[in-house]
Amino acid sequence: MDRSHSVRSESDEIRRTAQPVLDFAMAQSLVQNHGSPLLVASRQGINQSYQTLQKHLPGIEIFFAAKANSESVVLATLQSLGCSIDICSLQELDVAMTAGFQLSRIIHTHPCKSEANLAGCYRKGVRRFVFDNESELDKFKVAAPTAKLILRIAITAKSSLLNLSSKFGAQPVDAIRLLNAARSRQLDVTGLSFHLGSQCIDASDFDIALSTMRAITDEAFMNGFTLNLIDIGGGFAAAYGDQSLPPTKDYCDEVYRSVRRHFGDTSLKIIAEPGRILCAESVTLVTCVIGKTHRQGKPWYIIDDGIYGSFSGRRFSESDFKWLHSHAQDANVYSSVIAGPTCDSGDIVSHEQWLPDLAIGDILMVPSMGAYTSASAAAFNGMPLARTVMID
Repeated sequence: MDRSHSVRSESDEIRRTAQPVLDFAMAQSLVQNHGSPLLVASRQGINQSYQTLQKHLPGIEIFFAAKANSESVVLATLQSLGCSIDICSLQELDVAMTAGFQLSRIIHTHPCKSEANLAGCYRKGVRRFVFDNESELDKFKVAAPTAKLILRIAITAKSSLLNLSSKFGAQPVDAIRLLNAARSRQLDVTGLSFHLGSQCIDASDFDIALSTMRAITDEAFMNGFTLNLIDIGGGFAAAYGDQSLPPTKDYCDEVYRSVRRHFGDTSLKIIAEPGRILCAESVTLVTCVIGKTHRQGKPWYIIDDGIYGSFSGRRFSESDFKWLHSHAQDANVYSSVIAGPTCDSGDIVSHEQWLPDLAIGDILMVPSMGAYTSASAAAFNGMPLARTVMID
């Protein structure tokens, strides 16, 4: 397979699907050099994703959500492109600063922080923080009195895979009360934010959310509050499995039209904090078959990665994946089970994948594995985690 076909140009109107960033010959070579499993990141893919967002969300500052992928090579690549970063903890702050992000390009978006998290990040120079409840304001009064605060509003989207507003965000009717609570403590709230939830498939959901945000903003101005920022969050969808999505540019164009429709007549700064759209499709997992058996008439393949490793995100998102093998396209295929390497009997990656007869040592590739994979993995059972390697 020609690697040039794995990254589409902006002018390509073909719908977005999960595609590998390398071919099997390169995968075999990388495994020989680095071992397996591997998360292979494409610098070209990350670059293209960021440039597409920049071009089709003009004037909107992009803060990469570090929780999606905090690998140093990924962060350093995004930093070199001029991207800003969204962090939620001291550890994420440290890896961001190590990757070269300046404090002026860092925002802390966890709405409910431990006192150590808040005080530590503030002490290191972070000044922009998100909150969504009154008790959080008491922490700021003590530990970060000159912070620039952003009030997160709970807004859900019908097409989002995960509803993040079920845990975070103040109800719209409580927005003015919380702004007043901050003012009574002499704290400076400079903006509002929302997050439609993870994997928001329909970009038109942003229009509904932005309409609500405009109403809150207008009410805040009428009550004497000076706001200068709207954070539209993340949730920009990436392609998984056999999913077919509009090109990223079309998705962003629709989001931008909504931003202009509701805030085009204001001078408010607009920012966004996407994660998976910048990294998911730019990384392909390379994993090897380490065991093989038959149970209840079905072939079972044990691979060297699993739900505690690179497939850890499946526990939260139930994403489907595309499994690629190097066997001839006309090979007979069978309904098969793919299981991870740990001793947990629940470490099953897929209960039904149509695969040819594989042998121990065969390589499988899984595209769109750059988000919520290494970031949420744990070395359960002492099993090694996938190493991330960057290719051009």
